[in-house]
Amino acid sequence: MATSVLELDEKVVSKKEAVRQKLLDEAKLGLLLGELGADYNPDDVLPFQSRNQFATAYARKHGLDGFVLPGGNRARAPHSTFTPFKIVVEDHQVILYDGSKVIGPLKFPQPHPVSKTTLSTGEKFNQVANVSAEGGISVGYSTECSLKDAGEDCLFCSINVRDKDGSSGRIQLKTARQVAEAYHLARQAGEANHFRITGGFVPERRELEYYLDVADAIREYYSSFYGVAIIGAPADITILHKYKEAGFTNISHNLEVWDKNIFATICPGKEKRNGGWQHWIESLEYAVSVFGKGNVHSNLVSGLAPKDAQLEGIEYLATKGVVCHFNPFRPQIDTPLEGYRSPTADWHWDVLDRATDIYKRYGFNTLQLYSGPASGPTHGPVFQIKNGEFEGDTLPQWRYPELPKN
Repeated sequence: MATSVLELDEKVVSKKEAVRQKLLDEAKLGLLLGELGADYNPDDVLPFQSRNQFATAYARKHGLDGFVLPGGNRARAPHSTFTPFKIVVEDHQVILYDGSKVIGPLKFPQPHPVSKTTLSTGEKFNQVANVSAEGGISVGYSTECSLKDAGEDCLFCSINVRDKDGSSGRIQLKTARQVAEAYHLARQAGEANHFRITGGFVPERRELEYYLDVADAIREYYSSFYGVAIIGAPADITILHKYKEAGFTNISHNLEVWDKNIFATICPGKEKRNGGWQHWIESLEYAVSVFGKGNVHSNLVSGLAPKDAQLEGIEYLATKGVVCHFNPFRPQIDTPLEGYRSPTADWHWDVLDRATDIYKRYGFNTLQLYSGPASGPTHGPVFQIKNGEFEGDTLPQWRYPELPKN
């Protein structure tokens, strides 16, 4: 008996649903690896990694700071001997096991060649900017946050302690021209299709002037660029127009914690120096009138507040046109929260699952999910999977739409 068109369509749909579930299960696995870690011999795995994968304090103390699972989801794994997961090298491949079950080969992202270039002033590109797997570049323009002097650091943040363990060669304050030249080199190499800039807390006037200087320096090379300025909520929210006029297409105020009482405890400087929690919300809402729905962002550190509070914040901001990003809390070395535990992988998965449904419900798109303060390695891929944005049985690496080289 001939197979009907309807039956064929049902088989195609059924297969796609099976792949969707498989990729979602792999995303859950990534969270579980982050919680339980993996057992491996660093000397065996080191040759497969890029040099800069041990550049963070997390990696130097804990181990593998990023790899790609067989289906395309990204993950990280602290080193542990008390875990069912093991990573071994077999036949010149790095293989992940769950007990005796083979999960599959892992891939390790390699730096883009432009990262090895040198600026005209002698600095290395990778001392100024980082190229993301999505084709954007990120700049942390300063290595210190001024809240340190007032004893008002965010309790989870390591910006003021990163240089204590010998991590190196970073420039204390990058000039606007250094940033613009790095941006230009990357854009000529086919990258910099998104530009993200952030830094430590500085007085509001200095922050505005610096960001405008950077935008002006970039526009000496190009008439426009696509990118996000990550700033504190300004006392005078009308100055947000200046960022838009300078050329930034997106803006972000990283709230970090939705619950206003926990916010005041975890982020004392942001509470005292930006008008308090309510002012942050008002600034985010005003920013939507300037930049448009989906082009305004905030970030929450997932696990610092109760789950319901976090989801309430994500949904409330979505109703206002703000994309609220999040990444799992990971205790950082030498911070007040070092030694604390992040919630379980199941806890993080529930937030991730429900939050990506919120994004879909309020009409955000994949570009907006990747255009904020974080590169979206957690919620971006899950959002894509739910939207069916995968090929065959794998999730391809998402890339920002290309910008012209001139």
